[in-house]
Amino acid sequence: MNRDNFAVALAVSVIFCASFFAGPAFSADDKTAAAKPVNTGYTTSELGQPAAEGIEITSKGVERKIIPEPEPILKKIDINRIGSAPYYETFEGLRLAKYFTIAQRVEIYQEARPIDAYIMDAKKIRWLHNNQPWNNAADYRSQLKPIFTRAYGTEVTMSDPKNKEGQIRYTHDYRDIYQNQFPIYLEEPNRNVNYKHEQWDQNEILLMHSKKIPGIDWFETINIGYRYSTMNAKNDGSTNAYYETRHTYFTYFSLAPSERCEWFGQFEYFKSKRPKSSFTYNPDHYFYAAELRMKSRDLKTSVIPRISYSLDCYMPFRNEFSKYEMQIRIGHDFTTKLNGTITFRDVLDFRDEWDNTAPSYDPNQKNTVNDSAGWVGVETRLQYKFYDKLWFQTGLDLSCGTNMSDFDNTAFLTGLEYYAPGLIRVDVGYRGNYYYNIEDYMSSVYFKFYLFM
Repeated sequence: MNRDNFAVALAVSVIFCASFFAGPAFSADDKTAAAKPVNTGYTTSELGQPAAEGIEITSKGVERKIIPEPEPILKKIDINRIGSAPYYETFEGLRLAKYFTIAQRVEIYQEARPIDAYIMDAKKIRWLHNNQPWNNAADYRSQLKPIFTRAYGTEVTMSDPKNKEGQIRYTHDYRDIYQNQFPIYLEEPNRNVNYKHEQWDQNEILLMHSKKIPGIDWFETINIGYRYSTMNAKNDGSTNAYYETRHTYFTYFSLAPSERCEWFGQFEYFKSKRPKSSFTYNPDHYFYAAELRMKSRDLKTSVIPRISYSLDCYMPFRNEFSKYEMQIRIGHDFTTKLNGTITFRDVLDFRDEWDNTAPSYDPNQKNTVNDSAGWVGVETRLQYKFYDKLWFQTGLDLSCGTNMSDFDNTAFLTGLEYYAPGLIRVDVGYRGNYYYNIEDYMSSVYFKFYLFM
C-alpha cells in the first residue's frame, strides 16, 4: 500500500464515520434533549456514582431539589478499559491541603514490539550488513525479546475545591527500560544480541480547563502541557551509550455536545538533542490524532474511529520516518457485570533515509533507502465482574503483516483488575504471543497500580 492509496483509505474512513454518526442510531434525540437540558458528556456509570443532591429554598419558601452538574474530568483512552466507556477517568487525587492534591502510580510490565518495528529492523539489517542475508527463522527469532519497563509517577494537582474549572498538574515520571533491543547496530547480528538499560527522568506541567459553553450547553476541554525529559542509556560494550534531552509540547482538546458524542483531538511535538554526541543530532517529532467518540441511545454501545499520523525528522540529516494508523473500536456492555470490546487496526510505516552511507560509510557514496512496513490486526477483550469491584479480563488478538508475514502472531491475554474510581486501581496479568510462521513463543507479564487517580 503506497501513500496515495492510504490517503484515499483515510478519506473513505472519515466519510464512513461521518455518515455513520448521522444515522438514526447515533443522532441526537430532540425529545431526550428537551427532557435533559444539561448535557454533560459524562454518565453516572463513568463517574462511579450519581451526583449528590442539594436543596434550595426560594423567596416563596418553597423547597426545590438541585442536582449539581458533574465536574469535568480529564479522560484518556486506554485499551485496557473494556466496554462502552473506553477510558479511565483521571481524578484530582487525595486532597492534603486546601489547594493541593496528590496521586501515585507504579507500573512494572513487559511488552512485545509491534509487527512493524520487527519488519523495519529486519529490513535495515539486510542492507546495513549486506554480508548477512537475515532471511531465516533463526534470525527473526533473535529479534523477539519483550521490553521490560519499571515506571513510577507522582502527580500533584493545584485546584480550587470550590471551582474546578481550571487545574494545574505537575507530574514526575521516572522509568527504567531494559532489554530494549537494537539489532540494527550490530556488526555481526548473527553472533550477538545487543540490549541497553535506559533511564528516563521526566517532569511535566499540564494546564487543564473544562467548561460548559454558554448557550449551547456543550462541554469543552482543553489541556496544554510541557514535558522535559532526560534519557540516558548504558551500553553493554558493543555499542555507544547515549545521553539525550527532550522538550515536548502537547495539547488535547475535546467537545462534548452530549453524553453520546465527543470530538477529540491531539497534537504533540518534541525536540531532542544529544549534547554529548560526537556529531550533531537534533531530531524533531510531530504527532497528530483525531477521534470521534459515539454512543448508542441506551449508552451500552460505543463506536470510536481514530486516525493518527506521526513524522520524525532526523535533523540535520534529510532522513525521515512517518507512521499512519487507522483504527475503529467498538465496545458494548452486555450486562452490569459483562463487558466486551473489539478493535480493528491498520498501520503503515515509511522510512526514507536519503543521507544513508551504509554499508561502506563513505560520505561520497550515498546509499539511499526507501522502505515500508505495514500490518493489520484485530484485538478482542472481555471482562466479567465476579466479586464487588474485582474484574476478570481475557482477550485474543491477531496481527498480520501486509508486506512481510514472518512476524504474524496470535496473542492471548488474561488478568485481574480491581477498580474503585478515584481511589485505587490495580491491574495484573499475563500475555503470550505465538509467532506461528517462525515457530516462536514470547511471554510477558504486567502489574500496574494507581492510587487516587
